[in-house]
Amino acid sequence: MQSAMNNEGSDPAKQAYINGLKKYRDGDLKAACPYFSQAINGGIGDFDILYYRGMCHLDAGDYQSALIDFEVLVRQYPKNPEYIFRRGFIHYKLGMNAEAIRDLALVPEDFDDCSIRWHYLAVLFYKLEDREAALAAIEKALLKFPTMPKIWFNAGVILAAMDLGDRADLAFVTAAKLDPRLTSVPRQILE
Repeated sequence: MQSAMNNEGSDPAKQAYINGLKKYRDGDLKAACPYFSQAINGGIGDFDILYYRGMCHLDAGDYQSALIDFEVLVRQYPKNPEYIFRRGFIHYKLGMNAEAIRDLALVPEDFDDCSIRWHYLAVLFYKLEDREAALAAIEKALLKFPTMPKIWFNAGVILAAMDLGDRADLAFVTAAKLDPRLTSVPRQILE
């Protein structure tokens, strides 16, 4: 987040922002969203509010609305890795593969707060049949999340697609040890 609440906006808008922040901090993102919209419509010009509202939209699965907020945030702060990551994730959820890859690849390599991006990139590259790029991304995901079963499973799918059977089998076995339910899942990429 970039700034604190400024003195712009009407008193009801300021109160709506405060109420929205309370709901947001309590984890009730669904209830927070209308307050943030009311605050924006009432003249609050603080860019943090777009982040909060965008996160509320994400939580609700309203990716189109979330995209609008994160597009504005990225235009205002084009080097903010979290905003870029969030926009990339939204593109991923909307099936906008090229845009998702562009954004997720823009997140600096050493920005660990969004390291799950490697998993999303692996899935995207796999879907685009770029197996080498998918393998490179899934290997980075495994380094960041060595105990996440879905990543091991997807590594198996990618390795199998590259005819690396022994390595694929090892990845599937590891995934099943971490989550036994994965033994009965079809060997297709998991999102």
